[in-house]
Amino acid sequence: MAYNRLPLHPEKVLAEVYTVEMELNQTDLAKLCGCSPRKINKIVNSNRGISPTFAIALELVLCTRAEMWARMQVEYDLWEARQEVA
Repeated sequence: MAYNRLPLHPEKVLAEVYTVEMELNQTDLAKLCGCSPRKINKIVNSNRGISPTFAIALELVLCTRAEMWARMQVEYDLWEARQEVA
């Protein structure tokens, strides 16, 4: 099985789809999620991953599934780990 293809980064989806297309800035999204704007900024800039708890917050605020966010994060983390091992 080939694992060479870089999976979709959940932070990219959050930044491009939900903040740009829904016209939410990071501060607004942070207020809706009940977290600091710094946390959103770190996630959007790929300095922090999406935890299961935050995936649930996104589910409630963005009407998405927490599993979607968690799955994207795990697939990305596994891809990174495979790159380190290879």
